Amino acid sequence: MGSIPIGRIAGFPIAVNWSVLVILWLFTWSLASTLPDAEPGYPTALYWVAGACGALILLASLLAHELTHAILARRAGVRVFDVTLWLFGGVTRLGGDAKTPKEAFRIAVSGPLTSLMLAAVFGAAAYGLDSVGAEPLVAAVGWWLAAVNLLLGLFNLLPGAPLDGGRVLKAYLWRRHGDPVRAGVGAARAGRILAFVLIGLGLLQFLTGSVVGGVWLAFLGWFIFAASREEETQAVTQQALARVRVGDVMTAHPHTAPADITVEDFIHRYLLGDRHSAYPVADRDGTIIGLITLVQLRGVEPGRRADTLVREVAIPLPEVPTAAPDEPVTVLLERLRSQAGDRALVADSSGLVGIVTARDLSRLLEVYRIASAPSQAPHH
Repeated sequence: MGSIPIGRIAGFPIAVNWSVLVILWLFTWSLASTLPDAEPGYPTALYWVAGACGALILLASLLAHELTHAILARRAGVRVFDVTLWLFGGVTRLGGDAKTPKEAFRIAVSGPLTSLMLAAVFGAAAYGLDSVGAEPLVAAVGWWLAAVNLLLGLFNLLPGAPLDGGRVLKAYLWRRHGDPVRAGVGAARAGRILAFVLIGLGLLQFLTGSVVGGVWLAFLGWFIFAASREEETQAVTQQALARVRVGDVMTAHPHTAPADITVEDFIHRYLLGDRHSAYPVADRDGTIIGLITLVQLRGVEPGRRADTLVREVAIPLPEVPTAAPDEPVTVLLERLRSQAGDRALVADSSGLVGIVTARDLSRLLEVYRIASAPSQAPHH
């Protein structure tokens, strides 16, 4: 939420969340506050300039971390929606999972390895600057960048979802047990244990006088706890949905829209008074040629509705996700994510038999999340 697109890198859309301003300030303040002790004698303004430069370079390092995930995912055939920088570093949104444990491992471990490699590069650069007698303040920023990237790389390798180390653990458990769902549950539970440890350490720091560090560590632990619970719920839901077929959730025999009537006729004769918001478009011989939804209708100006045919604004059939009635719902969900769709037409050998909408899938997911929630025994 609140992310601002800033362009594309290597073909991936890049966005920055407003919360990046928080970490940009924290990094700048942290570096500007520690530099006077490490390298005294410079004007105060120069420390703040060095702090801001170091913070911006660190954000670029975080972006490199996420872009490595995205590049490895694309090579593995996984669709990448976008890369976003935010309060806790960055997130790469993927349109599915890797096909094998080996590919999942490569995608997961690539980010921390990038951070560790950058730590080595910044450390070597700082050492070189010290060796040739360059400006000490610049070398100090280099050492700081090396230390923070080292910390980020090692922290992300901690074995618990949603950290990269949790993804590595999931890949290992997947390879060991042959079950990606069981592996996901195991990695999520490890993430919960890690969260409790971080919260405990944060409270300990808080009680011993390190207020800011303690609160930050506890807050980070709380975030990991919430995210790991969500991941476990998703894994359990996916396991339950594996037994559900598309035919079980589709709307059978959906109303169709004639391709050769005008948009105005379609609105008055079909859309008004009907509860449906998506219609397969049928040619004169009954062949389905596309799909029309409220999105396409909104794109037609009121003055053009009487002169525009439904077939002219419908989504062509090759661009509409399709499914078979006996397919698992989980397969359809992956297909919809990869095609960025929210509806699918269901067909068998006889032709169109149904339609699955986002509302159908959302209700199904909600029902199975409720059903799969752990029950609590009554206290006596």
